[in-house]
Amino acid sequence: MEEKANSLELAESRDAIGLVPTWEPQLWWFFAAAAVIAVAVVLLILLLRKKPRVDLLKEKREAYQEAKTAFGVKESGDARESAILVSMILRRYLAKSMKEPALFETHEEFVSRHDGLKDLPDELRSAVGMFFSKLAAVKYAPDNIAVGGAQETHAEGAALLERIHRA
Repeated sequence: MEEKANSLELAESRDAIGLVPTWEPQLWWFFAAAAVIAVAVVLLILLLRKKPRVDLLKEKREAYQEAKTAFGVKESGDARESAILVSMILRRYLAKSMKEPALFETHEEFVSRHDGLKDLPDELRSAVGMFFSKLAAVKYAPDNIAVGGAQETHAEGAALLERIHRA
C-alpha cells in the first residue's frame, strides 16, 4: 500500500489579513478634539488677558477725602464717642489707603503687629501707635473718670491724618 499524504496539513491562508480589524476615524472624534482645542484657547485667552490696573494713588486720595470729610463733621458728644469716631475714621483710612487690617483688629493686635504700617517712617509709626493707645484709654475708661475733651481728640486725629497722608 501506498502511503497517503497527510490531508490534515495546515496551509496558511492568504486572506488572513482581512480578519485584522482596521481603525477608521469616527466623525465624533474630530468634534471632541475641536471642542478640547476650543476650550484650551478660551482658557489661554482668559489667563493672558490684561487685568485692569488698580490706581493705588487714586484709592489713597479717595480714602483721604473720605476721612477728611468725616473729620469735617463736628460731632457734639463726649470724649468716649469722639474717641470711637476718630478711631474708626483713622482705621478706615488705613484700611483703604495702605491695605492695613486695622479695621478688623483690636487695639492690642494693631499696636503689637511688627509689620504694621511698614510704609511709614518709624517716628510716625510710633506716633500712630501712641495715639491709638490714647484712644483706647479714652474708649475703655470708667464713666466717672474725665479723660479729656472731644474737640481735642478730634483735632489730634485730624492732624495725625494729615501727617500720615503726607508720608
